[in-house]
Amino acid sequence: MLASPRPVTRQRRRFLLVGRRARLGALVLAGSSLLGAGARATPSAVFGAGPRGIALTGGGTSLPLGPESVLVNPAELAFEPSPSLLIGLRASDYSLSYDAGGTPHAYPAELSKGLVIGVSAPLVRPSKDGFHAALGLFAETPPDFLVRAHLPLAEEPSFPLLVGRASALNLAVGLGGGYGPFAFGAGLEVLATLSGRDVVASAAGAPSGVSDELLPAFGASVGGSLDLGAAGRVGLAFRSTLRADFDVDVAPTSLAGVVSIAPLNVQGIAQYEPLKFDAEYSRDFGPYNLVLGARYEPWAAFPGWRAATIDCPPGVRCGTPLPPPAGYHDVIVPRAGIERSFDARSVSFTARLGYSFVPSAIPEQRGSSNTFDAARHALGVGYRVRLTRYLPLDLDGAWRFDFLADRGHHKDDPTGPLGPEVTTHGKIVTWSFGVRLGL
Repeated sequence: MLASPRPVTRQRRRFLLVGRRARLGALVLAGSSLLGAGARATPSAVFGAGPRGIALTGGGTSLPLGPESVLVNPAELAFEPSPSLLIGLRASDYSLSYDAGGTPHAYPAELSKGLVIGVSAPLVRPSKDGFHAALGLFAETPPDFLVRAHLPLAEEPSFPLLVGRASALNLAVGLGGGYGPFAFGAGLEVLATLSGRDVVASAAGAPSGVSDELLPAFGASVGGSLDLGAAGRVGLAFRSTLRADFDVDVAPTSLAGVVSIAPLNVQGIAQYEPLKFDAEYSRDFGPYNLVLGARYEPWAAFPGWRAATIDCPPGVRCGTPLPPPAGYHDVIVPRAGIERSFDARSVSFTARLGYSFVPSAIPEQRGSSNTFDAARHALGVGYRVRLTRYLPLDLDGAWRFDFLADRGHHKDDPTGPLGPEVTTHGKIVTWSFGVRLGL
């Protein structure tokens, strides 16, 4: 059984539920809070920001990426020479499976899609030995919703750090400025949260209805960049924890005036990004550009899924037990990339290649829980075609292939439904295309 609230649309909803069916529906929804919630993050955190970042498998902290720098390192905005507009698309196709008791099972996962738009605008004419500053805006959003809360049973097989992580609003604004080879920047990233209050509450025997609110959740980022000239470039970026909650209260009521229902709370995490620290070095070798970097993600700080389902009156012990700690691990993600430029009189072409290794933050599933994950090898390829003579136009494309390492989970109870051992497999194919216009 899955309990998945409908996607939150871009229209704020307020509606009235009446009758016994409304009350029963609320109780079913409240009961779903006994299940585990899926933890997700934003597309840029999983695959990279824009075609160039995807081709470099998340790289770009030391590179002027244009509007994508808002999400990667806002300090790099300061080196933008002219205004630009980015419009693009991204899609990720999942192929995941698990073997239980010698029987293979395909895991259902829908195609993840995102529409991309970004703008970067210098505020001061860039000067090599003077001041430079620029403002940037980047947004990637699924075409159908802003946020989705998914609450599967703890025993239900799921891939919470893979499936759904790319199905979230990615909105950020940033400002970068500096002097000479130095630059600093700051940004603000936004997620959408769902909050509901006074659900199916009774007032004078009449239900008061359901109220859903779509609220923002914010996360700050800061970065620094240093241009060392012929010796290369160095970029550092820090992104704070970004968390979007799913929180709905069910007020005390009764069924047909006979059965009294205690106050309930449906609470989980719809989207989650841990704190991130990126460090990267890049250097040109003639027509080649080498990129080396790493990211640190303290997943051990992930708080878990939810709070107790029943709110107890003062002095009364009636609450449901809290779920066990998530037990996630901190991870370090190393990456490397290379770019090769080919220049002609009217057209220039750049080829890109990237690789990263993404360890799993989720421990082995030895108990009844089946929250699966595995280490990934990510390979990215991409290109840029610049029409230098006719139009200030860039055409960028990228493909990223994530290969999950086979991982076994040895169950403590070999007689369980998926015992005695479960092995997971899979791959993810991501493609991205963008058009960048100089303004």
